[in-house]
Order: sequence, then C-alpha cells, then structure tokens
Amino acid sequence: MSGVSDMQLTLISHHLCPYVQRAAIALAEKQVPFERVWIDLSNKPDWFRRISPLGKVPVLVVRDAEGREACIFESAVILEYLEETTAAPFHPGEPLERARHRGWIELGSQVLNAIWRFYSATDEIVFEKEWAGLEAMFARIERN
Repeated sequence: MSGVSDMQLTLISHHLCPYVQRAAIALAEKQVPFERVWIDLSNKPDWFRRISPLGKVPVLVVRDAEGREACIFESAVILEYLEETTAAPFHPGEPLERARHRGWIELGSQVLNAIWRFYSATDEIVFEKEWAGLEAMFARIERN
C-alpha cells in the first residue's frame, strides 16, 4: 500500500468521541477524501469487533485499488499514518521540535481523558479531585 491519494479511506466513528474528531479534523485539514461510518458503541456490530482490537473508535479502514484492506486503530497512530503519507505535514522537519509537538499531543490526550473522568464523576469527592486535576493541567498548558 502506498500514499493515501491511492486509497479509499473510511473513518469508523462515534458522535461523542473527541478522538474521532481529532482524526476527522486531520483528514479535513489535509484535504483527504474519506467516508464516515457511524456506530453505536453501546451495541458494537460484529464486523467492528473484528477490526478494532481495543473495541474503540476511531478506526481508519484503508483500501487500495486492488481491494486489499488494512485497519488502523488509535487516533494518534492514525495521525502519524496521515503525517507520513500525505503532503503538507503538520509537524516541523526538525526532530526535536517534532518530538515536542508529539509530547503536547499526548498532553492533549490526557486532558481529554481527565475531562471524561470529570464528567463521569460518581460523587462530590471524585468530582472535586478531577476538577483539581484539570485545573493543574490547564495551568501547566497556560504556563507554556
């Protein structure tokens, strides 16, 4: 399989997943055509269970001209694939700056996870703990 310009791409999605949005935004910004298939994560279809080893979205299904198919799971991996196979990279060419970009992407993932824990707090103690953690993360981001 070669660059994405030779491929048919399908992004398996769920409407509430911010990680799906991260992949969809990258595809749109890079002007890569793709189809979107929405699934219900509370009632995962069998075909989805077969292609998503972690049972999570997003999954990018990549089909070449001969019909061969590969599935890429995890948004960070999908973004790296797009970065390596499309023109106009998001990351700088210099390795240290590129590594810094990837570190901030990971911090962004941790913030999304913390927001989910905050929204899902089962009691006031957990709510306050998650709020404090989010405040610390946002303070760290503002300092940089």
